[in-house]
Amino acid sequence: MSFVEVGMIGGAMSGLVEEIQRDALDSQTSVSTLLRKVKLAAAKLQLPVVEEWVDNELNGYNKNPVPHYRQITGVPKAFNPFNGWIPIMGTPKMIEAISRAHTGQSIASIEDLLKDSENEVFQNRLSPQVIHMLNKNSEVQFGEMANFIGRGALVGIIDQVRNMILDWAIELERTGVKGEGMSFKSEEKIAAQNNPTITIGSVGSFVGVVGNSNKVRDIVGGDLNLAKVKDLAQQLHQNHENLVAAGADESALGFVDKA
Repeated sequence: MSFVEVGMIGGAMSGLVEEIQRDALDSQTSVSTLLRKVKLAAAKLQLPVVEEWVDNELNGYNKNPVPHYRQITGVPKAFNPFNGWIPIMGTPKMIEAISRAHTGQSIASIEDLLKDSENEVFQNRLSPQVIHMLNKNSEVQFGEMANFIGRGALVGIIDQVRNMILDWAIELERTGVKGEGMSFKSEEKIAAQNNPTITIGSVGSFVGVVGNSNKVRDIVGGDLNLAKVKDLAQQLHQNHENLVAAGADESALGFVDKA
């Protein structure tokens, strides 16, 4: 194949927007690779909002608010060295509050987690501050607590980003923005700038750091409203008997916090 033939469809050079559409439909193309092409198109079309979104997805949200599709829910558990991970018992409102996780990891790191087919569950470990708050008014003290996140939740993030990119590229084409090779005409740039960009909602913040374990990979970090946790700690205290019934060894683990 000659260089002239690369990117040619029916004798005409394929535009960058069409290339993004094809890659979005190809499950073998990683979303991180797809995002880099979106960044290139957004830069050439002078769409700073889209560029910023792509940068967050590629590099991680760090201290920036994460979009709604990155708010995921897990099953909160506490680690009992004798019985392993046991569910944290409490009211539905309490469990809902502590089971939420906002993952701001880069798309590439999430894709890396999902490459390991043996891992169906991932951990979002609660911070020491949150664990202290939950333990403070409880007679049973747990050193480790985490939300157990199902594989599907992370797959959902990847799929959502891919779908958003496809919708965006389709809308650009409808507006007449196709490009030729890697270039866009002036009228295409104007049309693109008047076109609705990818919609991004934001909730909370999360600094994601990938950790390792044998069977369960970690998504370390997470954020909870500590003021709410103080209130939830009281509810945990009231459910002390349920924790013991779930397998917590009170005599081996527990001590009463006198502070």
